Amino acid sequence: MKNIYIIIIISLISFLVSCTHKGKVNKLTQKNTEMKGKNNKQKDYHVFYRFGMFPSEILINNVICEIGNMPGPAEINHYILKKGKQLVKIKIYHPFYENDGLIHGNEVDYFNKELSIQNIIEENDDVKVELIKKFSFPKIDRPVPYIEHTWEFEAELPFDLVGWENSEDLSKLDRDILEEKVLQKFNQLRNLLNSGNGAGFVKELAFANKEYFIANYFTPDQQKEYTNNLIEAYSEHKGIMPPIENYRMRILGDGKVVALENLGKYKGQGVLTAEAKNSDTLFQNYVMLHIPNGSTNFEIVRINSQMASVEEE
Repeated sequence: MKNIYIIIIISLISFLVSCTHKGKVNKLTQKNTEMKGKNNKQKDYHVFYRFGMFPSEILINNVICEIGNMPGPAEINHYILKKGKQLVKIKIYHPFYENDGLIHGNEVDYFNKELSIQNIIEENDDVKVELIKKFSFPKIDRPVPYIEHTWEFEAELPFDLVGWENSEDLSKLDRDILEEKVLQKFNQLRNLLNSGNGAGFVKELAFANKEYFIANYFTPDQQKEYTNNLIEAYSEHKGIMPPIENYRMRILGDGKVVALENLGKYKGQGVLTAEAKNSDTLFQNYVMLHIPNGSTNFEIVRINSQMASVEEE
């Protein structure tokens, strides 16, 4: 049996720095402890949560922000397209829900302890948090395999993002034809990773990266370092990408965003998840596509990537 121990995030919701892992230096994504070009009047919204080993998914405005069992907090600025009302939907599963595992009331109480939207304020060497809104799951009157709930909060940000707001409504397309085209794009992305073409894969992230930099106030130097480190991280996928076979297509973002999720091993994770057996490393890449307004081609609108250590018991 295998246990997955998440050791660090590689994603577009954090800043890339050097880190030592298993005796070698890798460029991995980690929370930037320095100010990201912002001042303390600019909002840096996060979902604070702690669900233990219970797998979960967090959606901001109906797009996947976090998936799996990573502890919080999670940055969410780049999922907020404009100021005003925002939606937060969270679903938590029992780890063994497929084998009749059930969530009990005391576990819901635990989930509620830290659940909130907070603004992180960084000033000089001090980091403070400002509560924006506290969330709580409703109490349950009996054990259940999963819980889910949706909340709202008001955001104030000094920018607007394009995101998926004006993208083509994929829910109106023939589902079989849509799936064929989506699979074609995912196979293209898989081939870039499997060939070790990290630079080519990062080019596919141009739109998502651009909006991430705006949303998180990155300076030009930070953008450059972040991009270079992404190239190195994604180049490590060479020769380990499995074929895309057992999956489901999932439409998100009010019909304008689409993803492919595994159904077999690593169920619920993105189909670009891969295991490097020689280093006991699991690369989890949850990619979301859209068709921009005025285009006929898919591009990556958002991505969540994590690197995990996989150890045999």
